[in-house]
Amino acid sequence: MDVVVVGAGHAGCEAALAAARGGADVLVLAMNLERIAHMPCNPAIGGIGKGQLVREIDALGGEMGRAIDHSFVQIRVLNRSKGPAVQALRAQADRKKYSQAMKKAMMAEPRIAMREAEAARIERHGSGGLIVSTTDGLGVVAKAVVITTGTFLKGEMTIGQTSRAGGRVGEAASNRLSASMVELGIGLG
Repeated sequence: MDVVVVGAGHAGCEAALAAARGGADVLVLAMNLERIAHMPCNPAIGGIGKGQLVREIDALGGEMGRAIDHSFVQIRVLNRSKGPAVQALRAQADRKKYSQAMKKAMMAEPRIAMREAEAARIERHGSGGLIVSTTDGLGVVAKAVVITTGTFLKGEMTIGQTSRAGGRVGEAASNRLSASMVELGIGLG
């Protein structure tokens, strides 16, 4: 395998599509394939700050702009009464339609394979590549690994005075992968 992408949120989808469109064979590992490009909180693309990033992704041939074109429920210019330096385009998405549009783009790319599995360990391989192991026993040798786990690496949920391991909205944290990355000398912040 050329590239393994761990995570299938916005960044994971864009990384997988960019690598595949550049000629790489890509495996995407996601804990839940029903949550590809899932928008659990604010279902918006663009806005102040993020709008610049969306335009850069779009200029580089990314999928985010096309997906929002197929799924928006409202588009507006923020700060219209102010100068152009602080104006920004923001689109509110239909969460399900956005996720479906990104999943469709991923599935249409013949160089992308997707697997529902939790990446648990990354190790150096003798050939100079990396081995990604999953909790269900898969081991894949790859030339490159892209980690796009969002809030899941060593994730912690704090509610009031209580803290426990977890990702977002009651999902699991990627603690095994986090520990493996620390063993490789990769700092977590």
